[in-house]
This record gives sequence, C-alpha cells and structure tokens, in this order.
Amino acid sequence: MGEQFRRICKASGARVHIDTANARDSLYRASVDFVLNSCSSSASTSTIPQIDDEDPRQFLSGLANSIELQNIHATRIVSAAVAARTRSWFLQAWKLAMSLT
Repeated sequence: MGEQFRRICKASGARVHIDTANARDSLYRASVDFVLNSCSSSASTSTIPQIDDEDPRQFLSGLANSIELQNIHATRIVSAAVAARTRSWFLQAWKLAMSLT
C-alpha cells in the first residue's frame, strides 16, 4: 500500500495531510517494515533493492515528505524499527547458539 501511495504522490507532486498522527505513523511504520523486508530478502545478493525505481532511503524520505511527517519523527520510527529487527536477529542467533551447545 505504501509503495502505491508513494508512486502516486511522486508522480503528481502531491502531499497528503493525514488527520490523525496515529494513522500517519502507522502507514509510515508499515512502509518501513516493507522496506526492511525488501532489504533483508536481498541481503544475499550484492545489489541494493529498488522500490519503484528508488533506493530504500529515497523511498522512505519521499514518503515521509508526502505525508508531512517531520524528519526527526521519521528518523525515530526508522531507528526504532531497525533496532527492534536487529535485537530480534541477535536473540534468534543466541537461541540457535545455545541449542547447539
């Protein structure tokens, strides 16, 4: 959904005001998860994934701009998502290592 939304905003130059911060943040969080999943699935290749002809940073930055999300808030959402995903991977690796001993 975020990808199509971004494509429309990018093509038309539109910016959208979402009335509630919760709805806006939820849309952005879902898009961040989509980008992280795309990056994770292409981690075994040497190429950076493209999301509708944009690199992941451009996509997320453009989406934040399109939905009028302040840079600092967008940065916090991305940082929190990356931290949560990294923490999860470390815990999975630790659990695997413990099961092998």
